[in-house]
Amino acid sequence: MTSNTTPRLLLLLVILGAFLTLGYWVNCSGVEQPIRFPHKTHLDLNLACTTCHYRAEKDAVAGRPPTALCLGCHMGGDTQSEEIKKIRAYGEKGQEIPWRRVWRLPEHVFFPHQAHVTAAGLKCQTCHGPMETLTRPPARPLKTLAMDDCVGCHKARSAAQKNKANEARLATVTAQRLPTDCIACHR
Repeated sequence: MTSNTTPRLLLLLVILGAFLTLGYWVNCSGVEQPIRFPHKTHLDLNLACTTCHYRAEKDAVAGRPPTALCLGCHMGGDTQSEEIKKIRAYGEKGQEIPWRRVWRLPEHVFFPHQAHVTAAGLKCQTCHGPMETLTRPPARPLKTLAMDDCVGCHKARSAAQKNKANEARLATVTAQRLPTDCIACHR
């Protein structure tokens, strides 16, 4: 090892350490929300997930609640809660709470929430995991979905429907798009 090699080796180690640290924060620390929203507290009040994520019942995306919706419950009265104070501050500034997306499917996957929540009647926890247990927002998805999860659920529901159907109804169903058609989810 020459005298020129040692500084270069040290520089390489410093750069490698910086990349490893950056990679940890980007990949391992997860998403931090601007408000420590406790799902458990709200669901313990018998609020449905769709009370806040109301778009899930009528749109392809569930969306995040607008500030005005949060203020509908948290605007009045005195509070000692720093999180409610933050919500009010966003409202006073006329700003939306900059919620950060946690769940993300591959771009080629089309997942219409309305069809799953309203038409199929699935519980949100089927895909999102036990959100009702969380006292703070999840830093990362509680459940990772793979194509096998989607196909398995669709096949199980399709088999259950076929068992209930009569011959005439089956003829009608075969003329409709089957839930396991590739084009139903892949765009």
